[in-house]
Amino acid sequence: MIKLIRNRKSANGFSLVELMVVIVLVLMMSLAIFGILSTSEGKKRTLTSVNDINQAGNYAMYQLEKSLRAAGSGISQNYQTVFGCPLRAALSGNQILPFTGTMAAPFAALNTALTGNFRLAPLIIAKDATTPNMSGSKSDVIIMMSGTAGYGEVPTAFNSIPVSNNLSLINTVAFNANDLILLMDQSAGTPCFLSQVDAAFTTAVGVTTLPMAGSFYSDTIAGNSISSLPGTAIAMNLGNATGNLPNFQMFGVGNNNTLFQYDLLQGGTLNTPLAIADGIFEMHALYGVASAAGGGLLDTWVDPAAAGFDYLTLENGSAPSTKTLVTIKAIRVGFITRTSLPEKASTPPATTGPIKLFSDLGPTVTYTRTLTAAEQNYRYRTVELTIPLRNSLFLN
Repeated sequence: MIKLIRNRKSANGFSLVELMVVIVLVLMMSLAIFGILSTSEGKKRTLTSVNDINQAGNYAMYQLEKSLRAAGSGISQNYQTVFGCPLRAALSGNQILPFTGTMAAPFAALNTALTGNFRLAPLIIAKDATTPNMSGSKSDVIIMMSGTAGYGEVPTAFNSIPVSNNLSLINTVAFNANDLILLMDQSAGTPCFLSQVDAAFTTAVGVTTLPMAGSFYSDTIAGNSISSLPGTAIAMNLGNATGNLPNFQMFGVGNNNTLFQYDLLQGGTLNTPLAIADGIFEMHALYGVASAAGGGLLDTWVDPAAAGFDYLTLENGSAPSTKTLVTIKAIRVGFITRTSLPEKASTPPATTGPIKLFSDLGPTVTYTRTLTAAEQNYRYRTVELTIPLRNSLFLN
């Protein structure tokens, strides 16, 4: 009987207390493993997201640099005549410059401030011209213009007043079929027209008549007529309509941390900005200027809000503004990039800030961005680059 009782006791298994201890130990081990995995995943996500914004900033700067280095190509050598002329352009019978109506985001406010009128200039910084929703603070817009034709630096004089859609020039050797040409009076402040050479045109020795036709040809734009140009006007080759368009571009940060590019010549996409990079929280820029004291060499950096350098002044077409444009030899561009997702709230936060751009150029031009408590839960990086405007370096 005693032996039977002992066998029953040995067959009872684990007690309730023993099971509870095991369960507690397993839970503790699970929590520890989960904590390690969570921390590891958090670090991995942080490293990945920071790497992403580093790449986004570098890519955006690469895209911007390609365009800005060529600013002024084909137009700078004739700056006394062409800088500041109000542009007139049409595409397929529709007026595109001056731009009427509401321009697509994020450039609507800038277009309104300029009343749709854009003047020919290598590069202009429109300070605080966009307000991206993710940042909530102002960002700059960069307007750049350049031609793409090999003969662009040599204007061709008119022989006489235009007749119908034909120009009478001293020669036509600088032009080919479908070329885009800039037509202008040589009087300050008068409009300049973007027009197109007829696709059937073939140049030859002695040919002085240049026929106009094509998607970019329109005799009358915004009440101004090509046929009203005087016999003292000039024509300049800016590119070609069949794949070598001039670069008349704007760059600015819009909603959702996106850098947009906008083609002022519409390039087949009517009023549609092109998203070229994400992760861009803000963009700011400075002018590199050759002051009178510097002997024609870049010797000072100027905030684009400074007197005489604000975009409304540089876009007014006056003689002093033209002189100011000639002194601009470089641009310093700075991006603030931000991760797409916030980190877990912590003490200290992921980024305490403030974030600074251009701090090596002195306090007067340093841009400082103070972060709110919510913004401090994200991670940020800055990318800066000085870009020389090679077509303006030797202008004086």
